[in-house]
Amino acid sequence: MKQISVRIGLGVIVCGLLASPAMAALITYNFTGDVDHVQSQLSSSFTTNASPTAMSGFVTVDSSTPGSGNYAITNFKVTIGSYTATMGTSGLVQIIDGPPGRDRVTGAVNAPNGPNVNFLAPRLFDVQLRGPADTFSGDALPTTAPSISAFTNFNRWRLVFGPGEGKVVRGMLTSLTAVPLPTAVVLFGAGLVALAGLGAGSWRQRKNSIIA
Repeated sequence: MKQISVRIGLGVIVCGLLASPAMAALITYNFTGDVDHVQSQLSSSFTTNASPTAMSGFVTVDSSTPGSGNYAITNFKVTIGSYTATMGTSGLVQIIDGPPGRDRVTGAVNAPNGPNVNFLAPRLFDVQLRGPADTFSGDALPTTAPSISAFTNFNRWRLVFGPGEGKVVRGMLTSLTAVPLPTAVVLFGAGLVALAGLGAGSWRQRKNSIIA
């Protein structure tokens, strides 16, 4: 039984490692920001706040889909004061390695899920960062987040409510960190847990047979 359990557990691990090249790597970016502008129609739920953590959240991005500088957002959450919005209908991150002064990253989540404010529904959350040349090298999604201080040309996040131009809460990002989580890591961990579980089961069976 011990040999069978070990073989099964190792099989789970090997399958996880073999499967990893074909499976997408998800990267989660954590961010914080201040709040420097609140339109009057939204003042019942938001206030300006110079704290660098007045706004915080995360976005999880698929590093392979669709690719070529454009990457699908799979999960999202933002908290501004006591207000929270989560993943909406779709989202996209775009990386552009441009000419001098034009390197930039944009991210947008369409129709975030969150409470209405004065009958206005959240319609868009977006981030735009533009920096000098060499902020990016190519259009690959970075696994290490560039420093916010590198984006000296433009730095802005917005949460837009309502149709048309909408009503806006906005500010600047103050921090950005990346947490890569390849699927292989998850599968490898699952394999180790399975191996440990099977080993424990084998031990219990041996113990019971001794007692019997």
